[in-house]
Amino acid sequence: MKRRLAAWWPFSIESGVIRAYSGALGRHGATPQGVFWNSAKSQNARFAALLAMIRAHRAETGSGKRPSLIADIGCGYGALYGYMRGRSDFAGWGYVGLDINPSMIRACQHLYPAEPSRFQLGPTPRQPVDYALFSGTFNLCMIEDAGRWRRYILDHLSACLPHCRQAIVMNLLCRRQMTITNNIFYAGRQEIVDELRHRFGDVRIADTPGVKHDTTLLIPA
Repeated sequence: MKRRLAAWWPFSIESGVIRAYSGALGRHGATPQGVFWNSAKSQNARFAALLAMIRAHRAETGSGKRPSLIADIGCGYGALYGYMRGRSDFAGWGYVGLDINPSMIRACQHLYPAEPSRFQLGPTPRQPVDYALFSGTFNLCMIEDAGRWRRYILDHLSACLPHCRQAIVMNLLCRRQMTITNNIFYAGRQEIVDELRHRFGDVRIADTPGVKHDTTLLIPA
């Protein structure tokens, strides 16, 4: 019985999140508010910080001679894809969007009807990618146990990293102490950095410019 419960444990956590996002998408449509962002400005600020960290890593590792393939985990309605398509410095880069919410994948395929296979239902890439990117993926938390949600995040990152040739890049809301406030998860900043470094090694961290409490991280493969 214990093995069976452990196998299904993530789904009990994710079901509330799926319902909440489906409701927001139904109320607000394919907009930042439809994925619980305050505004397009804060959404784009996070995209810019994550992609800047990828570009810096590519330059440092010498992998910048060819375009990268990005897996956008928790892609929502595909806003990152639209952001990248509108900027010439990402021309030629590959993109695949993944989400555990079927409503979000349908929204992506509606926005980009010529590219339905670019968006896939699931938690991890189906093929090797250069970078997995998590933008706001772990912010909304529909349980009251912050420690359990933290373990869920760490386990999900551990499952995703083997699919990455280069790194995971992600953002997390952080405060001094771990807490859940109004269904928003805030990691304890030093605690989560210490745990990530214990699990994954030389994790890089930076404040997200212009976004309060937001932290951008890179976990090397």
